[in-house]
Amino acid sequence: EPILCTSGWYSDPGPLGAMAGVLKELSVVRCFEGTLRRYEHTSPTLGDCQMVFAVYTPDGKEGTKFPAVFWLSGLTCTDENFSQKAGAFETAAALQLVLVMPDTSPRGDAVPDEDPHTYDFGKGAGFYLNATTEKYKKHYNMYDYVTKELHNIVVKHMPVIADKISVMGHSMGGHGALTLALKNPGKYRSVSAFAPITNPTDAPWGKKAFPLYLGGDTATWNEYDTVELVKKYSGPPVRLLVDQGSSDNFLEAQLKPWSLKAACEQRGITCNLRMREGFDHSYFFISSYIKDHLQFHASMLGGVLRWCPDQLPSPSVYSTQENKQMFDTAGKDIECLAAVAFEPKKPLSVVKVTVGPPQKGEVRIKHVAVALCHTDAYTLEGSDPEGLFPSILGHEASGIVESVGEGVTEFSPGDHVVPCYQAYCGGCKFCKRPDINLCTSVRAFTGKGVMAGDGKPRFSYQGKPIYHFMGTSSFSEYGVVHAQSLAKIRRDAPLEKVCLLGCGISTGWGAVWNTAQVERGATAAVFGIGAVGLSVIEGLVKAGASRIIAVDLLPNKLELAKKWGATDTVNPKDLPEGKSVQAEIVGMTEFGVDYSFDCTGNTQVMRSALECSARGWGVSVVIGVAAAGQEISTRPFQLVTGRTWKGTAFGGWKSKPQVPMLVDLYMAGEVKIDEYITHTMDFKNINEAFELLHKGECLRCVLKF
Repeated sequence: EPILCTSGWYSDPGPLGAMAGVLKELSVVRCFEGTLRRYEHTSPTLGDCQMVFAVYTPDGKEGTKFPAVFWLSGLTCTDENFSQKAGAFETAAALQLVLVMPDTSPRGDAVPDEDPHTYDFGKGAGFYLNATTEKYKKHYNMYDYVTKELHNIVVKHMPVIADKISVMGHSMGGHGALTLALKNPGKYRSVSAFAPITNPTDAPWGKKAFPLYLGGDTATWNEYDTVELVKKYSGPPVRLLVDQGSSDNFLEAQLKPWSLKAACEQRGITCNLRMREGFDHSYFFISSYIKDHLQFHASMLGGVLRWCPDQLPSPSVYSTQENKQMFDTAGKDIECLAAVAFEPKKPLSVVKVTVGPPQKGEVRIKHVAVALCHTDAYTLEGSDPEGLFPSILGHEASGIVESVGEGVTEFSPGDHVVPCYQAYCGGCKFCKRPDINLCTSVRAFTGKGVMAGDGKPRFSYQGKPIYHFMGTSSFSEYGVVHAQSLAKIRRDAPLEKVCLLGCGISTGWGAVWNTAQVERGATAAVFGIGAVGLSVIEGLVKAGASRIIAVDLLPNKLELAKKWGATDTVNPKDLPEGKSVQAEIVGMTEFGVDYSFDCTGNTQVMRSALECSARGWGVSVVIGVAAAGQEISTRPFQLVTGRTWKGTAFGGWKSKPQVPMLVDLYMAGEVKIDEYITHTMDFKNINEAFELLHKGECLRCVLKF
C-alpha cells in the first residue's frame, strides 16, 4: 500500500507492495500541497492492452482517505491534457480531493482502428461505452473500464473513500461523465461537465462512432446518449452541472446543450446549464471554471456546502405531472387550528382561524410539521422590536403546497416545501451579490406582518386580522407565504425532519461554512450549547477544525457538546473568582482561538466571544439575537489589534437555491438532523413544548399537525 511521508502520499521506493504486478509507477511530481502520479497497468477489460492513468492526491495525515473525482477527457486527449492545462491541483489540494485521470481509449499496436485513422474515432475516442461489434468489442470497453476496473483499482490502492466518488468531464468526456452518472444512480455523489456531447445519436460525432462500436441497432445507441437517458431516468434526485461556451465551434452541430435542458425540464431533473459568453471549446475555458466545479463536487462529497447555483431549477423539478395534487379548498377560505399570540408574555391560544386564499405572487401551504425555536419564544416574551400582536408565530416548518396565487409558476399543488424567513427573489442587488442572503423583495412587508400584494394579512380570527410573523407564521395548520419565501425540496425527504432546516441548525452550519469560512486545522470556541451551538460544533467538525472549545453554564449541555465533537469544555461557573471566560480561553490557546461563535443572544457573552479570539486574525460571529434595545460593547483596541466582529442571518444561506441542497446532504447522510430532535408532540400541546424549551430540557421539539 502507499505509505505517507511528511510531504504527502508516496509509494515505497522499492516494489509497490500490494500493487506489485498490478501497477507500474511511471512518474511522481509534487504540485501545490499534493502529489501527481502516473501509473501503467495491463487492463483485462480492454483486451489486455497497456493503460496509463494519473492520480493527484492531496497531502494528509497517515491513514487519511479522501473523496475522489474522476475526470474524463475529450477526443484525442490522454491523461496528461487535464493535468497540464486545467489548473486544477491547487483547488483540489485545498478542498482535499483526489483527482483520477484515465486515458480516453485503449492503446497499443494490437488495438484495432479504422484506416485511415481519424481524430473522432478509435484510439483517443473511446466514447466511454462498451462496444458490441466484432471488430471492437474486445478492446473498446471504456464504460466498464472506468466504472469497474479502474474504479476498483483506485478504491483498493489509493487513499480514497469508496462511497465518496464523483465524476466530471469535457466534450466526449462530458458525455461520458453524464452517461456514467445516469446509468449508475447513486454510484457518483455528483456529476458535472464542460461542453458535453449531450445528444450523440443526433450529432455527427455520435452518428459516426456509434454504428462502428455498437452496430445498427439505434436502441443500443440510446444507452449511451445523455438526453435519452434523462428521458427514462428513475433513480434518486440528481443534479447536473453543465458549463458551455457560447463561442464553441462545435456548439450547434455536435453539443446541443438545449436538448439536454429540454429533456431535464420535461423529466423534472435539475440541470444547471450555464452559457459562458465568449468562451470556446478549449482548456482556456475549462481552466476558467474548474475551481467552481471542484467546489461543487467537494460540497456534495464532503457535506460542507460552499457552492450555490446561480439559477433556480425548472418548475418541473420535484414537481412532475404524476406528483401534482389538487385540493378542493383551492380558492376558498380555510378554517384551521392555529396557535395565536394575542399578547406578549402570555401562553399561546390554540383556536380556529380563517386563512384566506393566496393572492398574486403568494402560495398557501398545509403545514406538516413545525419545530420550536428560541426566536419564537423571544418574540412571545416581547423582546422583539418587530414583534406584533396578535400574530401567528413559527418559522421552522415544512409542508405541502395547497394552492398558488396568480402569476406563481414555480410551485404546484402537492409540492413539498420548506418556508424560509430569509426570502430569495434572485433579482435584487443582495440576491445577485455572492455570499449575501439579505433579499429585499418582501422584507418591508414581512417586518410589518402583512403581505406585499395588498398590505394586509391573510389570517383572521372572529373577523379581525391576525399578523404574520417573519413571513412564515408556521404555528398554523395552513398559512400563506410569498413565493419568494419558499424552497421546494425533494419528495422523499421526511417532512417531520427537514423542517429543522428552516432556521436553527442551518444557521449554525452556515455561520461556520459561509460567514466565518473556517478552514481545516483552525481552532474555535462556541458559546451557548443549544441546538444552534451544537450545529456550529457539527459544522466545525466537518470543516476540519483541530480544536473546539464549548462554553456553557449547564454541565449536561457540555456533555452533549463532547458527543457532537467538542475537544474542550469550559463552564464559566467553575472558573476562579475574577477570571473571565475569555481570559481562560486565551490561556488555553496561547493567543486565543481563530474563530468564536456566540449562540446565546446575550450581549456580554458576545463580548467574551470577541475577546477570546486571536489578536491579528481572530473572527467572532454573532448568531444569537439580542433583546430589543440591547447594545454590544468592547474596547476599540480589541478591533484595532486585528479582530473581526461579524454577524450572520440564516447562516448566509441563499434560501431557495441552497435549502434543497442541504436536504440532499441530509439524505446522503452527510449532516445530522434526527439527533437534534429530542421531543415530538402533537401541535395542540404547543405550550407544553415551550415549557420544555424554557427549562432547557429539549434541543428541538417537533410538533405534528
